[in-house]
Amino acid sequence: MITTGNKVVKTFAAIAAVTTILAGPALAADPQEYFYEEPVYDKAGAWYLRGDIGYVVTNDYEVTYSGSAGEQEFLNEDFDDTWLIGVGIGYKFNSFFRADLTLDYRANWEFEANTECIGTCPTTYNEEFGSASMTALLANIYLDWDNSSSFTPYIGGGLGVAYVNLGKHFARNVSGSYSGFDGNGNWNFAAAATAGVTFDVTQNFSIDANYRYLWVGDVESGESNTPGLTGTLTYNDMDLHEFRLGGRYTFY
Repeated sequence: MITTGNKVVKTFAAIAAVTTILAGPALAADPQEYFYEEPVYDKAGAWYLRGDIGYVVTNDYEVTYSGSAGEQEFLNEDFDDTWLIGVGIGYKFNSFFRADLTLDYRANWEFEANTECIGTCPTTYNEEFGSASMTALLANIYLDWDNSSSFTPYIGGGLGVAYVNLGKHFARNVSGSYSGFDGNGNWNFAAAATAGVTFDVTQNFSIDANYRYLWVGDVESGESNTPGLTGTLTYNDMDLHEFRLGGRYTFY
């Protein structure tokens, strides 16, 4: 005869057996794996330093004389190209917008031209020679096209001031005499437009290649240093085409 106690024991034994069977596969499964995820750095809210070198293509600006001898336009203007070096400090606000302050020096470039000889001359043209250098301080803003690659195209613009240092100008006249104008330093308003691309070498360091158009307006020479002749030269609408390569270090 089966007692109530035996029934209870048998019932618990059956429950334990079923539990063991069901738990077996779970215990046999592989333990849960945990993976370390690299932290995602937000490319925003960071200061950066930059340095640049570049090749500067000068336009053949129109040069004019105005003074006691009247008005005269130079002919066959030819300006040499030159090079630049610059530094800057900036701030990256987010993945699409940044701004910086740049200071660039453009090395001395030479200038040649002709002027017509007025009066009885053995040949037609006088020979004109000059030189210039420039330093520019610009506040710039940029719009970056953030994407999934290491390359980031961008466009930008800047406003500031330029100091254009014109060297002494002299002329070799067809008569065999010489004339000239004193050098002069000019502080001018400057404006720039930029297009370029950056390449992220590391999290903090990027290579920056860009083209920048720089306009500084009219630039005047010093006064004539030739006895009996007064007046100045004007270099009209001076502008430059700059092809720049540099690096940026961002303090993330």
